[in-house]
Amino acid sequence: MSELFPAVEHINRFNLRSDVARSLLNNADHHLASVALPYALATHEDFVMASINLLRNEGIPIQAGGKPIKAWNMHTALFDSAQHPRPTDWLESFDLLREIRNCLAHAGGKAQTRLTDHIAAMGNTSITGWQRLNRQHPNDVIQAGAVKLIAEHIFTAFAVTKHLGREINAALTAALPGASWARIAVEDFHSTTSKLRNSSAWRRGLVGYARVNYGKAKLTENELEQAARSLNYWTLTRWE
Repeated sequence: MSELFPAVEHINRFNLRSDVARSLLNNADHHLASVALPYALATHEDFVMASINLLRNEGIPIQAGGKPIKAWNMHTALFDSAQHPRPTDWLESFDLLREIRNCLAHAGGKAQTRLTDHIAAMGNTSITGWQRLNRQHPNDVIQAGAVKLIAEHIFTAFAVTKHLGREINAALTAALPGASWARIAVEDFHSTTSKLRNSSAWRRGLVGYARVNYGKAKLTENELEQAARSLNYWTLTRWE
């Protein structure tokens, strides 16, 4: 490699022959997906756990059947606790990604029984959705007994977690009362604004911030005022 690309900085660190480098490049999609997929799932898992904690902190009982909440049951615990319908098809795709991740992280990339069992149990709608995103059947993830990733799996991980994130936002919006969202919006705005408290600029900024970032909650200005007063961010008698 150093002879072929002498101008590339630190090329000597690779110490690869061109044929070995070619083999790695030919499998670049698999290697990139092996890194990106766990990252996407870990980021999403943190978001789901934070959302469950939000429900718990707002006094909503968490329904997890007495079991510790982990990646395998966190979605059902959240949706059931928020009394929101489970997006079953997308959850099956997420669990497929999760089982793939587990094979990569805990079995050196070898396909495990939990992965093959999950694929066999997937519904037709879930399979069709997976094929639409990846242009392959879920069975094609396994080749010669090992997990084989393609570039499309990267985009699938982001697409699935994005869709589930939107479902979670909808569940939280419906589950939490307006007073809770108003308090959250006020605290969020206060942590980001440089406007002076008790100023008309602060009040206008809060109303606009809530409209843009918490529009789904449909907060009224009265709810925002009450939250701001309860948090002592607005202490004037007037609200103008």
